[in-house]
Amino acid sequence: MKSYSGTPKELATILFSLQQDKVYEIKEVKKTRSLSANAYFHKLINELARYNRSVGFAISDEEMKIDINLKYGTIDVRDGALYEAILPKDFNFQEKYEYAKKVKSNGVYNWWVCYKRTHELNTQEFTQLLRGLEVECKEVGIKTLDDIEFEKMMEAYENDK
Repeated sequence: MKSYSGTPKELATILFSLQQDKVYEIKEVKKTRSLSANAYFHKLINELARYNRSVGFAISDEEMKIDINLKYGTIDVRDGALYEAILPKDFNFQEKYEYAKKVKSNGVYNWWVCYKRTHELNTQEFTQLLRGLEVECKEVGIKTLDDIEFEKMMEAYENDK
């Protein structure tokens, strides 16, 4: 199967040359995070979860990832609107969408705001998330990359895309 890429104008001319009885799919090309940035994130998440378990908090690596994302991640905006839900107070929306945070309650309803999943974050958003995670790690004595190494890693992130 042949793959085509380009700007909308470039693709428009290609589309007219394709077989008209077939169905094609067009996808936006998205930049991916560098493996070193992703590995560093998961290494710190795992170490922070391990530390918390060692001091008596029962938290899995996945729960730690969600907790850090809800503290330092990016609120999800879709089609220009906040991705949120207002639900009866007895309904735990986080059981349906783990990256949701309850932000308000009036006793009858709870207001939930949704955060982007970590793999959906752009470079700036992922940097913000990593910086917050580093602060949490430093507070409990977990070693982190120094600023120079961090900047090199984020440059590699941009170049790997």
